[in-house]
Amino acid sequence: MEEYDDLSAGPAEDGTLDLSHNTWTVFPPELSQFSRTLLHLDFKNNSLTQVPECISCLALLQSLDVSLNQIEYIDKGIGQCIRLRSLNVSRNRLESLPNELSNCILLQTIFADQNRLTALPETLIDLIAISMIDVRDNHLKSIPLGLCRVPTLKTILCNGNNDLTVAPEHMRDDTDLLFHCLEMQLKFKEVIAAKSNQRDELQIKAEELRDELNNATNCISELEKDIAALVWERPDEYIRRKERFVELVKFASDKIVFYWRLTKDAALKWWNDHKTHPEY
Repeated sequence: MEEYDDLSAGPAEDGTLDLSHNTWTVFPPELSQFSRTLLHLDFKNNSLTQVPECISCLALLQSLDVSLNQIEYIDKGIGQCIRLRSLNVSRNRLESLPNELSNCILLQTIFADQNRLTALPETLIDLIAISMIDVRDNHLKSIPLGLCRVPTLKTILCNGNNDLTVAPEHMRDDTDLLFHCLEMQLKFKEVIAAKSNQRDELQIKAEELRDELNNATNCISELEKDIAALVWERPDEYIRRKERFVELVKFASDKIVFYWRLTKDAALKWWNDHKTHPEY
């Protein structure tokens, strides 16, 4: 068959193997014999349904084009292609991308438009060389907020995702505006997380104060029992001083209760006063 003729010829001198515009339905296992020479693999416009685990043997691969297929799944083995710089999976049936893409630390461009993606891996923020991500015309509801802080990323194309909530539709055409929206939401998320931690700390402190109050109450009860036992054994002056001491302890206990409640009320008021909402 003609496609096998292309395969048997092997990669060209520049490391390119062109298997495009054929009838391939699976990745041929024979690709593994080119693991030391294959740099650019072009599989566009075939009938592939997945990128299988055997892709992991192509450790020297720099570009992979499997656009215009019927791919529904990309195996995590693609993370072994650590020299991959360009990935084109446009016009397929993908609903997700593997988290292991973050292992392709040299990856610069991802073309994944016209698929069925509902989310992007959070691990994409670990790509230190990524410059462009094209996810137009998918079913995305969100994208990783941290992408706005990837210094090499210059362009995100995300039009055509009707359920995307991270930015108003009129801001998605401009990458700078999109990054601004992502940054505002990321800051909001960080503030909420910090305030949640502060709230938890206040709750812990309130619990500690309550424990101290319970301990003080128990001590007072013990002292009252001791004083009651001494009433019949000690002179009136000693009993009077003991009663005065009980009054002082009772006063201190009341103060502890008062300040514990005051601390609790202040913590709740602080939390309500410092709620933050993102602004565009």
